[in-house]
Amino acid sequence: MRSFLTKIAAAAITSIVSLSGVNAQMIMEIDPSLSTKAQPQQVRYKGMKAVPFYYFDEYKIVHSKAGWLTTNSRSNMQGTISSSSQQLAFTMINNAGDTAVVNMSKDGLVQSSQNSWFPNITMSQGSRNITALITSSADTLTWGLAASVANGVFTGAIKTDTEEFKLVPVKRMDNGKVAPFTLWVGFAIYKGDVEIGAVQATPKRNVWISSDLPADQKLKMAAACLSMIIEEQNEWLVN
Repeated sequence: MRSFLTKIAAAAITSIVSLSGVNAQMIMEIDPSLSTKAQPQQVRYKGMKAVPFYYFDEYKIVHSKAGWLTTNSRSNMQGTISSSSQQLAFTMINNAGDTAVVNMSKDGLVQSSQNSWFPNITMSQGSRNITALITSSADTLTWGLAASVANGVFTGAIKTDTEEFKLVPVKRMDNGKVAPFTLWVGFAIYKGDVEIGAVQATPKRNVWISSDLPADQKLKMAAACLSMIIEEQNEWLVN
């Protein structure tokens, strides 16, 4: 009997270790410098409307709708979006009560103009395009997000009036293996050569935000990461 119970216990331990290994393999690779300043925060959701009501760490989506929400943004990026097949908006809050509003457009075209926020991102007809304006109650600075996929090649950036953060696709998991059946599993967010955040969209949803960022930037970074998850999961529920 003792031998039988010992075998059962050993099998249970092996199963737990195996499951732990599977979970570890589901975490996206990030730069070691970011791993010292951020832990992966799993993104879950509770309910949905225009998009799932995602939440993680101290951030959660509390409202979403088809079309855009009115904000106090004076950004000239809003005028650069010439057309869009879909538009939606969501509101996100943090534990401190600060609010971020995100107005997203899918498959829109960014006009080539002198005022364009994103001169290095070409959004052509037939490409998979996403743009977003991110504002918050914490300050008056607007963030713009733009990304495009054409012929399997991704380009993307987050931009403010004074800074630009580059979005870089990530293909590897933290065990060094390339994820099968997908072009990428998520995106690293760089300020210059320093990774300040990351977002994983598949097979698990996770977000990393550097502890070095000020609170207002963390709020907008969280909103930008959720925007990318919504796009990568193709969870636009509005037409």
